[in-house]
Amino acid sequence: MLNTTVPSTAMSSTVQNLSTAMRRLASIDPEQPSCFENLVALNAARNCIEALFKSCSEELSSDPETADLWEAVASAAAVQSKDRKSKNLPVRTSQQYENPARSDEQAEMFWNAFADKVAWDFLPVDFLHALYTQWMSEQFPGAVQFSKGALTRRLKRAAAKSGDWHHSRSRPGSLMRAAEPLAERVPEWSHDGSNATIYGFRRSGM
Repeated sequence: MLNTTVPSTAMSSTVQNLSTAMRRLASIDPEQPSCFENLVALNAARNCIEALFKSCSEELSSDPETADLWEAVASAAAVQSKDRKSKNLPVRTSQQYENPARSDEQAEMFWNAFADKVAWDFLPVDFLHALYTQWMSEQFPGAVQFSKGALTRRLKRAAAKSGDWHHSRSRPGSLMRAAEPLAERVPEWSHDGSNATIYGFRRSGM
């Protein structure tokens, strides 16, 4: 039983960074002489763009389906390993990417390992990704792991096969009130208790 698209918090951060960068750049008049205010605005815009670049590159480089695309983009952008390390960006070579078919199998294996064991009727995407990360470290140590978005896309397919779960944006409410033994596997994750709508996987019929 499971959920997601882009988590609301991640989407909010992305929109905020993009809006801030555009607002800062719009405040600069290229017809006027450079000034300290322009420098401050450019620096703020650059920081926002770098944050967006890091988020986007991590998403692309962690998804085997975009491995070839990422290699081409990285090459075209002349992104050198030393530069990526200094910015904490993922550094991978083509040999380090998992075969897409096998990676899909791993995502389905993860789903099948837990789908029939969960007590909750709603599984937040954040929880599933934390559980997946823990499971991968045990089952496939050292393997490239899916980002949250990439994992969610594959879990949608896995959940659809059984028909018992579906991706949904829901209020957790009573759907997560039961004691969930699987949560003990990821003690670093916890629900904030809010009943705000979030993405996740919901048990069909609930």
